Amino acid sequence: MPRTLHPDAAWAAIGALYADPALQRTLLQRQDDEGLDVVLHLFAHWATTQGHPLDDAALAEARTLVAPWRNEVIAPLRALRRSMKPIAAGAARIEAVRDQVKAAELAAERAQVHMLCDWLQAR
Repeated sequence: MPRTLHPDAAWAAIGALYADPALQRTLLQRQDDEGLDVVLHLFAHWATTQGHPLDDAALAEARTLVAPWRNEVIAPLRALRRSMKPIAAGAARIEAVRDQVKAAELAAERAQVHMLCDWLQAR
């Protein structure tokens, strides 16, 4: 029987996978080139390790579920954070604001993991 899905455990596992610099570079490149949802991609990997493999239909369902959140919240935060990088370089106060935007982006991604856990648990 599949185990209960804990969003904090999922988030920790996703973070551990993402900590690999080579994997991180590959995923970010795919995010930029192909529109890969890195959080969903890593969540699917984690879900499989928890006894909840996601087939193509489930991945499509999950992608549809999180698309509004990703498009309306995460993507704009990411774009804002990236646009601030050249402005913030060497300016401590501006860098502090950029760090807050980055924290909001991470919080939004973590909320996506909660959404995905709730969805998968209900399946």
